[in-house]
Amino acid sequence: MFFKKNLMKLVPLTIVVALLIGYAADTSMLKGFVTYVLFLMIYPMMINLNTLDVFKTFQNPKKIIIATVINFVVSPVTAIILSRIFFSNYPSLAFGMLVMSVLPTSGMTASWTGLSGGNLKLSLAIMSSNLLLSIVALPFYLSILNNTGMTVETSVIVASLIKVVVLPLLLGDATRRLILKLKGPAGYKKAKPYFGEISSFFVLIIIFIAVSLKSKMILSNPTLALYAMVPMTIFYIVIMTISHMLGKRFGKADQIALVFSTTMRNLTIALGIVMGLEGGSLAVFLMALSYMVQLPIATFYHQLSVKRLAQTS
Repeated sequence: MFFKKNLMKLVPLTIVVALLIGYAADTSMLKGFVTYVLFLMIYPMMINLNTLDVFKTFQNPKKIIIATVINFVVSPVTAIILSRIFFSNYPSLAFGMLVMSVLPTSGMTASWTGLSGGNLKLSLAIMSSNLLLSIVALPFYLSILNNTGMTVETSVIVASLIKVVVLPLLLGDATRRLILKLKGPAGYKKAKPYFGEISSFFVLIIIFIAVSLKSKMILSNPTLALYAMVPMTIFYIVIMTISHMLGKRFGKADQIALVFSTTMRNLTIALGIVMGLEGGSLAVFLMALSYMVQLPIATFYHQLSVKRLAQTS
């Protein structure tokens, strides 16, 4: 799986190429393809999501509750504090960071958890329940915590969530059931890696579109990119550290699942929401930069987890 395996290398390469092409040529015509690319990026990811896992794991909800508190209390509060320190003069960046902080667990959460020896079922349960909860939480949080000066109608947020979460979720679940009916569990298991590969490919496409459309603005102030990555890095380290410490009370597999299910943010959906907002150009740029921070952070914890598991085996 080329794109999924090399996503950490391809994201910064895509950003560089998008900056150069967007600066040298007019890529405004690509904006019309955003909705379609977002769907093609999110829909395959949803096929791998079994919403029934939510109900099964609520028989022992303690770990899910801890993850939910981190995702919907600790994460947005941390984002607001950092935004007020670093982004007081950049309301669009502050807004992007707030949106990102309330959209937990990316489509790669399960992959990182499985590769690192974590509890995959717990990871899927947290991802499913928290993704569904974000449909309600995001409009609520933006209405009470958005002090950036950017006004967004709740109906706009709800409409965006329907397009980039609800519709792909419903169609993904229907597709998963259809594959299981036609091909059986073995056929579904064989097809699963390809869904992640397709999603990873379109992640690169949407990053290219987002960055190329704003390349002239970005290149006119290159120091802003490095500056914006500082609070983003701090955010990820804080959330990962808190999750790691709280996870010590559980087994290593559950601890790994907790860390990845709270540290990884759903940048895919966040991109889909901020792409259509007027005045949100810097918020889009922040999402692109977040990929460059999130992937190395995830890689670091993956290597740490594998090393720890090897020492105890």
